[in-house]
Amino acid sequence: MVRFSNMTRPTVAIVGGGISGLICARRLSQQGVHVTLFEAEPRLGGEIRTTTVAGHLIDMGAEAVHVSAPGMSALITELGLADDLINSNPGTSWLWTKRGLRHLPAGVGPAGPRHLRPVLSSGVMSIAGLLRAGLEPLLPRRTLNGDIGVGQYVGQRFGRQVVERFVDPVLGSLHAGNVNKLSLRAITPELATIADARGSVMMSRRGQKSGPPMSFATWAGGLSILIERLLTGTDVEVKTSTPIDSVRRLPNGRYQLQVTNGLVIEVDAVVLAVPARVAADLLRPLSQNTADILKRVRYASVATIIIAYPRAGVKEVHALGGTGLLVPSARGRLLKAATFLTTKWPHLADPNYFLVRLSSGRADEQEIEKLDDAALVARLHSDLVDATGITAEPVQFYVQRWPAAIPQLEVGHLELVAKVREELDHYSGLMLAGSSYDGLGIAACIRSGERAAVSCLSLMGNLGFNRSLQ
Repeated sequence: MVRFSNMTRPTVAIVGGGISGLICARRLSQQGVHVTLFEAEPRLGGEIRTTTVAGHLIDMGAEAVHVSAPGMSALITELGLADDLINSNPGTSWLWTKRGLRHLPAGVGPAGPRHLRPVLSSGVMSIAGLLRAGLEPLLPRRTLNGDIGVGQYVGQRFGRQVVERFVDPVLGSLHAGNVNKLSLRAITPELATIADARGSVMMSRRGQKSGPPMSFATWAGGLSILIERLLTGTDVEVKTSTPIDSVRRLPNGRYQLQVTNGLVIEVDAVVLAVPARVAADLLRPLSQNTADILKRVRYASVATIIIAYPRAGVKEVHALGGTGLLVPSARGRLLKAATFLTTKWPHLADPNYFLVRLSSGRADEQEIEKLDDAALVARLHSDLVDATGITAEPVQFYVQRWPAAIPQLEVGHLELVAKVREELDHYSGLMLAGSSYDGLGIAACIRSGERAAVSCLSLMGNLGFNRSLQ
């Protein structure tokens, strides 16, 4: 393998120990770079966190990996985790509509329906809404100038009912945001490509195979095993509970990091694998303009709640035979989504408890921040009762709050990130990685971290560091 030789080993500091920072550290270390990783919290993993509820290890942030996402299967194999994968049980989610619970039709994703036939039989839309959606292939195809909200574009093509009853509960729940503000280009590039070609969404998809099914999986010990494995076989120096106070560029082109505990280190390059708001504070002394741009990225505060119900008390609840529940924002409920963990995951089957994961919180909402844990659980339990008819009371619960955790990739996001990276081109050796820039989800964060690693390696070559065969 071609690596940097020990005689000329470059140094990189990575600020942020979430999955983007960890994969970047792994890739750089594998190429012989000396990496020091700084994490402000006492633990690594960012929003991947596993805890114990009712005797089961359950993830409180990201819930699963999408195995068929680009590069994910290869990474899982590389880490030696392929044989222990646990696939989710087959099943469908419910939509909580004004007409009660309806199954989410097959082929409906964050960007709306791929086919209208399942929607016709779902009972989710009115006759008028169905007729409007069916006109999509006949509508004029306008040139898309710049960016636009996903909801706005889908509404123009299919009508507002498709947005309110499908796109909002699926995409809005996932991103904890307003689908009319979320960027078409950043969130649904497939639709942006169709729009740029002035095509019909339905006609563009006609004859296409749906592609591989969404294959979600985890491990018995939760997703934390990814965090534990990512640095195995590397010599990355990890410093947890170590916030960075400042990043300064030296006259020799290297970077100096001032650590809260007084430590000062000098490195050849820095990767900021932190939220945009944190990166803005660190970059402000270097570039006020870059910091101002990064501060435009907004965030949603969310909460994840695990409730254990007595198994005997819910065995007659028909809705729990589905894998979960999506709640349109128009319902006006605090509950955003629910996953019926005991139904969805074979390793979470339990003779005594039925486990449910509840999600709450959207951009521009502060209600969850005003409620203490007990009040939050009571409100969400009440919503779940109204949706499903559960009569049992919780016997255990766990609340995980994620303040300002979900970046809002809103209209113009790609242009914003491109502008920031263009500004950083003036500071060779300074890179960004993470969900604030390149998208939500484990797979997107991994790609972002690997992209930063590639940029670092390219820089090291340009700086004259030599490689040798080892």
